[in-house]
Amino acid sequence: MSTTAQAAIWGFLAGLPLIVGAAIAIWKRPSDRAVGLVAALGAGALVSSVAYELVEEAAGHADPWLLGLSLATGALVYFFGDRALSRGGDSSRGLALLLGATLDGIPESLILGISIASGGGVSVAYFAAIVLSNFPEGMASAAELKDDPDFGTRRLLLMWTGVVGVSAVFASLGGWLGSDASTEVTVIANAFAAGALLTMVTVDLVPEADENAG
Repeated sequence: MSTTAQAAIWGFLAGLPLIVGAAIAIWKRPSDRAVGLVAALGAGALVSSVAYELVEEAAGHADPWLLGLSLATGALVYFFGDRALSRGGDSSRGLALLLGATLDGIPESLILGISIASGGGVSVAYFAAIVLSNFPEGMASAAELKDDPDFGTRRLLLMWTGVVGVSAVFASLGGWLGSDASTEVTVIANAFAAGALLTMVTVDLVPEADENAG
């Protein structure tokens, strides 16, 4: 099997918990408290991922200005995307969490593919962090959207399947780039994801946890 195909499979597996979490929210209909507790778990996992995986990795290989600029860009892209979605009414938070999962999944999958193609294999800690953060994101988003008549079960699952598909595509792209990807590419991807994640945690995931389980 080619490296590109292996990377795509790992990208798909890393994104799969998004669909699982959404499916549980749609069909099992957990209580608001359960959704809040899962959102809190996701917030903790994301903060740990940012601190010990994304920023730490980027800081060791980057000039401070590049790290800071990439962090700020990720944060601003999510912030303004969230502001735009907030005009959509009650569904805004669910859509914002989907946006966050996409902005987070693209660079994470790219890095995953690069790591595989460069001979580093799959970092268990990094892969686990992605999985642990994706499950709550999928559940919390679907829990917000499932009662909206504009978002039926089929549409919700197709939306999350699309996010997982994007993750697989970017993982395969990382596998194709492999060792040819510069250090700056990895740094920018890590820091961009960290900025977007921190903003999502602060603006949407923590409030979701506080409202439902606080």
